[in-house]
Amino acid sequence: MTTFHSIVLDCPHCSTLMNDYELMSYTVHSSTSWSDGKCDNGVPDNNQIKICAVCHLPFWKANATLPDNPDWDTEGLGGPINIHDLPWRFDDNRQEMQIKFYNDLIDDGFADEDDKEIYLRTKLWWSINDIIRNLSKWTSARNLRQLSEIKKHRSKSLKLFGKYKPLLEKNLDRLIFNYIKKGDIDLISLTEMYREKSNFTKAQEILLQFEGEKGKVYGKMKRKIRQKSSKVFLLD
Repeated sequence: MTTFHSIVLDCPHCSTLMNDYELMSYTVHSSTSWSDGKCDNGVPDNNQIKICAVCHLPFWKANATLPDNPDWDTEGLGGPINIHDLPWRFDDNRQEMQIKFYNDLIDDGFADEDDKEIYLRTKLWWSINDIIRNLSKWTSARNLRQLSEIKKHRSKSLKLFGKYKPLLEKNLDRLIFNYIKKGDIDLISLTEMYREKSNFTKAQEILLQFEGEKGKVYGKMKRKIRQKSSKVFLLD
């Protein structure tokens, strides 16, 4: 069962009041997990970054949330928008526009705290990996025409990913710095960052420090490092 708590946001740019929600509880029926930490589990979007529906400027949800007030009349308030509501969401270059959105926020100093920078850089990381996250598999082709289409799709996606690989590595460098600085390190996540940077020696070194249960994720990570594979992969 999914439950929400209604909240009111005050746009820090134009002072427009908006009705939004906090996700209180939810039930996951199925999920798809990836090595970079992204999980598609059907949970309603609870993005930390909102965009004002009036001035169209982004802001941090936490900074704009007003204290609870039982006298608020939220029925007449509109809601904020998010990245999926922007005009380019149906464009052919929507993946690149999403990458630009998060990268521009980072360059503009939108994150004024380490946790916020980690959040933004994780979103950028996932956005770049989305280019190749769901590459069509050769085995899904049922005829020569489908095989040709798969070949074109894979070639186009890999070429685009190559364009953003330098940005991915630069972003991971900063993410690793903030991650270690924060402390309480998840060694599997840190291993993945170094693996995607193609620093397999460092990735192996960190993975060997892991003392938890060495289950399926550990085994797949170890195999990918041994194969010197740097691309994001499916955990399920």
